[in-house]
Amino acid sequence: MPRLIGATQTTASATQSEVISTFNSSSTLTTQPQTTSVQYLIIAGGGGGGSSHTPPAANYVGGQGNPSSISGTPITTITSIGGGGGGTGANYSPYPYPGIDGGSGGGGGTTFYPRGEGTTNQGYPGGYGARAANAGQDKAGGGGGAGAAGTTAPQSAPEGANSGPGGAGLASSITGSPVTRAGGGGGSSYYFGANPTGTGGSGGGGTGGNPGTTGTSGAANTGSGGGGWTEDAISFQNFGGGGGAGGYRSSVPGESSGGGASAESTLTVVGNTPYTITVGAGGAGGTAPPSNSTNGGSGVVIIKEPQVDYITGTSSVWSLKSVYFAVKQNRWTN
Repeated sequence: MPRLIGATQTTASATQSEVISTFNSSSTLTTQPQTTSVQYLIIAGGGGGGSSHTPPAANYVGGQGNPSSISGTPITTITSIGGGGGGTGANYSPYPYPGIDGGSGGGGGTTFYPRGEGTTNQGYPGGYGARAANAGQDKAGGGGGAGAAGTTAPQSAPEGANSGPGGAGLASSITGSPVTRAGGGGGSSYYFGANPTGTGGSGGGGTGGNPGTTGTSGAANTGSGGGGWTEDAISFQNFGGGGGAGGYRSSVPGESSGGGASAESTLTVVGNTPYTITVGAGGAGGTAPPSNSTNGGSGVVIIKEPQVDYITGTSSVWSLKSVYFAVKQNRWTN
């Protein structure tokens, strides 16, 4: 006969349902009472597309996106870094005005200016810009994405060659169906011709512009980079690199974090406890007048609380054998 301590209690099995919370802006997550761990997808704001006009050209590098995070007790804050802004295509002194480092890096403006680098385990670098074969055909690099680097524009490009496309984003099924986010912005071009702009990376990256074609911003709540901006009212080198995607961190089993990293560990939390969710805004696009600028897309935070099966009525004492098996099966509650 099993040893008993105290009176026998009536017990019952119960289930706490799975809950998926999507945050498109900063807020508070309060965990359910039985939750002890969560899966997360945390994407920062994307970088703005670059532009240029007249000195000081540094004013027109795309702005870095803002970080996204989850914080509270007892966890160590999990933060994704904002995407890097696209570099400028101008060749004004003093040099350089490169793509900005970030979660994923911004694209370089031309050969003179480096690309931005990505953050380890969050994203990829941008692509380099290029000096074309003939004056007036310069190309900018694409911004890095969560799933691939931005494309470097072809050196000595012939007429009609595209600027660098943005790097690809990553797909996640944390909400059930796969959704791709965090694509890099495409580079813009100074060339007046057919199809010379860089396309945005999959997952919402903005398309680069050219004289006569308006670049586009990164898609909202995807953390994608803005496309490089070109202003057709200016006749000299007003163009820039694509913005990099915001840092991409995932703890969904079997999926990936940015920059080719594996999924992170699930996060241990406390039930019925508030956690602060911060969703980063996208970086501002280069503001070369009279541009409309191409901003980075805002970030997103998604938290998945898994289903929990547990036993109620366990406030008194049980047989030691029953306690042992309930604890081993993670079904014991106080």
